[in-house]
Amino acid sequence: MRKTKEESQITRERIIEASYELIRQKGYEQMTREDIARQVGMTRGAVNWHFTSKEEIYLAVLNKILDDFQQERRAYYQDSQRPPEEKIVGLISMPLKMRDQYRFINDIPGYLLEDDRFREIVDRMAGNRQYFIEYVQKSLTEIEKKKGKIYKNKEALSQMIYFLHEGLHSNYAETAFADKTVIQKNYKQYVDLLLDMD
Repeated sequence: MRKTKEESQITRERIIEASYELIRQKGYEQMTREDIARQVGMTRGAVNWHFTSKEEIYLAVLNKILDDFQQERRAYYQDSQRPPEEKIVGLISMPLKMRDQYRFINDIPGYLLEDDRFREIVDRMAGNRQYFIEYVQKSLTEIEKKKGKIYKNKEALSQMIYFLHEGLHSNYAETAFADKTVIQKNYKQYVDLLLDMD
């Protein structure tokens, strides 16, 4: 019996989810398509029908995570009820809320990022950085209008805020302090300090 387009999409999503979990557990190099087939309860041939290679599966997983990041960022920025300072805090706190996905992205083997097949992922990651900075700049403009404050260099301040975000999603962020909860307790204060500096 031929699968409908909707059933096929559901199966693809199951394969992507199973692959995400397997890569987290075993690593990309150790995961096999046989592992994926077992995890989703199908044959390797069925997995191969949906994805022609292990790299294609990995790319689908990475694109799904980047889609999730994009959706989360938009939700913060497009929330008209949220004050601009909270939008910035929300953007920065994404690595704490989505810790596993950020770790997954941080663990992409470097050699794959140099592979032409992964060019789209590299470009999307660069675009994510740019969008993040643009969202922060828009929020800073909202703060200026709301509070009558003038930021002399919104671009540099936005980049500093982005670097704070980068530090929070480092795999080592939680081990940087003796008290592992200090980052979660203090990141809003870090943003307040940065917003008052300019």
